[in-house]
Amino acid sequence: MKKILVVSDIHGHGESLKAVLAANDGAELVIVAGDLTNFGNAADAREILDILEQAGFPFPPAVVAGNCDTLAARRCIFSSGRGLEGCLRELPYATLTGAGGGLRRAGITSFERSEAELHDALAPQLFESERNEVRRPLIVVTHSPPYGTNADRRGESHVGSGEFASLMALHKPEAWVCGHIHESRCVSLEDGTLVVNPGPCGSGCFAVLEVGEAGKKNPDRGEIAAVRAELRCL
Repeated sequence: MKKILVVSDIHGHGESLKAVLAANDGAELVIVAGDLTNFGNAADAREILDILEQAGFPFPPAVVAGNCDTLAARRCIFSSGRGLEGCLRELPYATLTGAGGGLRRAGITSFERSEAELHDALAPQLFESERNEVRRPLIVVTHSPPYGTNADRRGESHVGSGEFASLMALHKPEAWVCGHIHESRCVSLEDGTLVVNPGPCGSGCFAVLEVGEAGKKNPDRGEIAAVRAELRCL
């Protein structure tokens, strides 16, 4: 099994991130599902990216921006080459893609998107992934969670993206990594997709996602590896 460290909602807490990384030195890479900063500038984003790089994992970090990442922070993520927005990243054992931003509600945080904008940011890569000749497990990384899952509960309400839920149902990725809703930490199998919200890394929360060498038969994607995940906290 290949071990992937999953974090989200760092919110500028570099020391907490360092502790989580140190506790997972056998990981292949780290996925960050948004909110590297807490409305920070480019230097703040660069500081978090440097911590991620210095972990020395075999593969570079895979990052999307969150609703608390400002335009300057997002530009830093883009220029770093570690962002998943608008692209497919191929690993020997998995394909990664993603889209950042929070679902627009009050419009008071830095990076909010309408449902249509969230759809347009992610859908082209999902369709492209299905044209790949080599079928690897598909891992989708977003900041906003899909609607109606265990990852988007705020009290008694679901507050995630309906468009993301529709894309998940249509494309059936093996794993969907998200964050944003701090109180909805989960590892939840949702209609064949493993949905993972690791909780806030700023509080020492993270998840470990494992991708196997051999696995089940999926008629839509061919022979794929099994995936599993576990929530952890320092």
